[in-house]
Amino acid sequence: MAWFDTHCHLDFAPFKQDLPSYLAEFKRCNIQGCVVPAVGPENWQTVVDLSSLKMLKIALGYHPCFLDKNALQGEPELLLGELEALGQIVQQYRERLSAWGECGLDGRFPETNAHQEFAFNWQIKAAQKQALPLLIHSVRLHDRVAHLLKQAQFDQGGIIHGFSGSYVQASRFVDLGFKIGVGGTITWPRSEKTRKALKRLPLDALVLETDAPDMPLFEMQQQHNTPLNLSVIFEQLAALRSESPQELEQRLWDNSLQVLRLES
Repeated sequence: MAWFDTHCHLDFAPFKQDLPSYLAEFKRCNIQGCVVPAVGPENWQTVVDLSSLKMLKIALGYHPCFLDKNALQGEPELLLGELEALGQIVQQYRERLSAWGECGLDGRFPETNAHQEFAFNWQIKAAQKQALPLLIHSVRLHDRVAHLLKQAQFDQGGIIHGFSGSYVQASRFVDLGFKIGVGGTITWPRSEKTRKALKRLPLDALVLETDAPDMPLFEMQQQHNTPLNLSVIFEQLAALRSESPQELEQRLWDNSLQVLRLES
């Protein structure tokens, strides 16, 4: 069975130093696909260049934690220039893209909420026009993210990446056509609410991810996270679910291809 990591930053250290060696190791471990989302202007072109590697799929977006620091000192509209530049590079490389992202809202930084919402709303509308699914970063603001998606009548689907939250919150996203990204969060003892949600959600709503090199697994905090940890995340998920491991593996793979509109 093949694995698919729907969210990993392989243009970040340590991967960028020797990416071919890492990819060869991933293939040996039956990881057949990875999605690499961009976070901002500084890596849009770098991520585009990765699309030449067969096992890598790419997404372009503007992450709420990487918004231009100078723009954050003024009105949200100061972000418009970079957002329009993003729109242009998406248009230029549209055929190489599997999704739009990473984008969304992060409630850990309330002082930038207005700027985050301006950038996210702009990207929701642009992704709708380009008919691209969204890879969404949603931290402590699930209800607001869901509200903005519904308000924009966004219907291209996507993935709520690295989900941590309740069954009700996850279900709201599923009702909006999104998959729930299952990552290292479920390995942590404090994540009981998230595990309960993942146990109850329909199987066709789930995909695997690592967010490598970030989102370390429990008791692995001193190590760089890598797509190789998909198997650990899968074991944790399988322990929660009623399906056989074989069915779970196959459906997670199928779900990944379906949401990203990839051929099997």
